Amino acid sequence: MNCKEFEQLKNNYLNGKLTAEEEKTIEEHLEICTNCQESLNKSLEDDKIQIPKIDTHNSENILDEKKQKKILRRAKYKNRFSITVFLLLLFILFNIAGSFLSSFYFNVGGEQGRLFKAQQTAALLTEFTFPNVNMPLTFRPMNIHFSRAGFGHSSVEIKPYFVAQGEYALEKRIGKKTYIIGHLNINQLLSGIATEWNWKDDSYQNYLHFYHPSQITSQNNSQLDNLKLSNTKQVVYDSDEIWNALDILPEGTVAEMSVSFLQTYTIEEVKMLLEDYDLDITWYAISTGIESQSRYKDHPEPLTAFRGAWGMPDYSRNMMIIGGEKKIVSQTNHIGGVEEVVETKPLTLNDEFREEYFLSSLETLIENEDLAKKIYRGNPNDLRLTEKYDYVKENGIEVYGVVVTGPTKELLKLRDLDTVHSPALGEVELWNWFNRGFEGNLY
Repeated sequence: MNCKEFEQLKNNYLNGKLTAEEEKTIEEHLEICTNCQESLNKSLEDDKIQIPKIDTHNSENILDEKKQKKILRRAKYKNRFSITVFLLLLFILFNIAGSFLSSFYFNVGGEQGRLFKAQQTAALLTEFTFPNVNMPLTFRPMNIHFSRAGFGHSSVEIKPYFVAQGEYALEKRIGKKTYIIGHLNINQLLSGIATEWNWKDDSYQNYLHFYHPSQITSQNNSQLDNLKLSNTKQVVYDSDEIWNALDILPEGTVAEMSVSFLQTYTIEEVKMLLEDYDLDITWYAISTGIESQSRYKDHPEPLTAFRGAWGMPDYSRNMMIIGGEKKIVSQTNHIGGVEEVVETKPLTLNDEFREEYFLSSLETLIENEDLAKKIYRGNPNDLRLTEKYDYVKENGIEVYGVVVTGPTKELLKLRDLDTVHSPALGEVELWNWFNRGFEGNLY
């Protein structure tokens, strides 16, 4: 039945002059047609159709008013239910389609995709600006559609309408164990991005610091307790307090500590300098040309996270992802032309590799500088990525301090090195300076 046929039979329907089969056909049409429902409702409300009184002699052929309203009410509810179900299905379909579109928007391009670029930028900024802190990156871009995907202590979810929400773990190594110290939440809406740093115990304990050799102009004693800065103001660094703390701590503990050097070294030279000590280097403070400028040179303020300190880890998962393989392109002649053969060769963790990684990472940050400024924890104007890249490109890796971790008594031995000064003691944990036979996480 169509709407035109309904209009022709409407009056007879209201007056109860249709057969049972015709009434059933009309009622089925009313359940799916909003326009005819409104027409029938208007006819009843406007009293355009006069409902005849009940004729006791012909009552079986007349549709009484009570029955009419009951039919109308039932049809209304069915129609509303149908509309609700339709809208619900439409909402689900829109969400499914929105999820696919969001996934395509954030993941298209693989490593050049918007999601992976944000992850990579955040990971590099974290390990370059936080001494001894890493944000592990996934080994490859994650194609996420409907579900919340996780890796390690991190997770990311693609939502409809071009929204991506990531919660990325921040790790610190103390001794042989890695500890979760917080999460970086990155929320993306189209090209917009917002970050939120959620630290364990609500704050990041920023104990580690450094002094660049350009801040030091003289040495007053062999223990380097007193250092004179270029502005001729005398500043006393009570290194004895740190060394005494290490002396008092029990042997069953491990700790992290930053130390500065009186001069700069290559990474290889630093490793040779510390090779006789039972400790691990976790982070190198690297000269970027900014440290020698007046902002830091003329003030006795230490270089800390987001206040002048810039460096790189000794090893991170990101190194293996970004620079783990080196492409070697060779050419061979064959009939019809020249063929390029691309091979991959694993890179070893040496000075050349780390310098290449540091420069290539800076290039990545420069390419995504607008994104880096949005994610950077400090003042975006302090990034000055191109200046740092140019300096390292010209001068190579110059290390002026390191973060080390190991047994507290072994860290204490570093005070005997003439070049070491201004130690800063970080976190201290119970003894874990051994390799476990078995270890795993349950979630």
